[in-house]
Amino acid sequence: MSNRPAPPPLPDDPIDVKQSHVVAEFQHDVALTTCRLDPQARFAFAGAEDFNVYRWSVDGGNESKTVFSGHESWVRCLDFSPDGERLYTAGYDDRIGVWDTAAAKPKPLEMIEAHKGWVRWVKVNRDGTRLVSCGNDNLIKLWSLPDGKLIQEFRGHERHPYAVLFHPDEQRLASFDLMGNIKEWDIASGKELRSFEAKFMWGFDQKFRADMGGARDMIFSEDGKTLIVAGLTNVTNAFAGVHNPMILLFNWENFEPQHKLTDASYKGMSWGVRTHPEGFLAAVGAPQGGSKGAIWFWKPGEEKPFHTVTLSHCGRGLDMTADGRRIAVAQFDGLLKIYQLTRKS
Repeated sequence: MSNRPAPPPLPDDPIDVKQSHVVAEFQHDVALTTCRLDPQARFAFAGAEDFNVYRWSVDGGNESKTVFSGHESWVRCLDFSPDGERLYTAGYDDRIGVWDTAAAKPKPLEMIEAHKGWVRWVKVNRDGTRLVSCGNDNLIKLWSLPDGKLIQEFRGHERHPYAVLFHPDEQRLASFDLMGNIKEWDIASGKELRSFEAKFMWGFDQKFRADMGGARDMIFSEDGKTLIVAGLTNVTNAFAGVHNPMILLFNWENFEPQHKLTDASYKGMSWGVRTHPEGFLAAVGAPQGGSKGAIWFWKPGEEKPFHTVTLSHCGRGLDMTADGRRIAVAQFDGLLKIYQLTRKS
């Protein structure tokens, strides 16, 4: 027998989004509302219009589906503790759910009565000691973890805030409301620091007399210099989906729009966005009329996507592994798909 050492492992295939392909597919019989991968990428989670959240093992089949039942309305936002041991769910039943991420038979550890009206967003800070939420009572609330006690309320939005985030410096918050208002908040004092009206991501439907706007997803760049918002623009008919998707790159240092990325040929909106470690953006869209959705790949500063993946139905949520090699997409037809962003092996 040779005493030669084993050869080193072959390097991973390079990222090539034009070679993106499905490596796992999970089916549910009700439309999905959002999706997330836990920090260790063990599980894929999705909210559904039957009010439940579902978990699948990323390496398992559809039979690995586990139900998280406890909310009495849709769940549109999910987040995790940094170690992945806790799942937090934002329910349209006014409550924040707290769960054991890997429980064999999940039951809510706590249901926090959080807002008077839909809880639209939950986000945990980097060390897992704070959680921020926003709801249809026009309030942003800061909670301590793990005890779930209210620390601070932030007042200033006149219409529903759709999303709220911790800035990477952990001293400030960013929020985005129905009317396109972006606000910066000081966490310690609860005071509003700056505000910007992004009216191009809002519109008024004259026929139905309804406002349409708000962030469907929102993230910060790692350096905290750019706020990235997924939503819509050019609203003509809010209820028929006659508008265009938009990804806004907002310069957080000078508090001005930096880039407005849209696909003028596509009627609908963007429901999710992520930054890739190699510097490009991935975004998912739902079209007018509920037909085929899309995953767009954009290089910041370029007007058009450099690649588009067609989905079998509306994309309603997007997440990405930390290494950028896989993305998860939730669809209106009940499918949750995991894509590998490399060539097929």
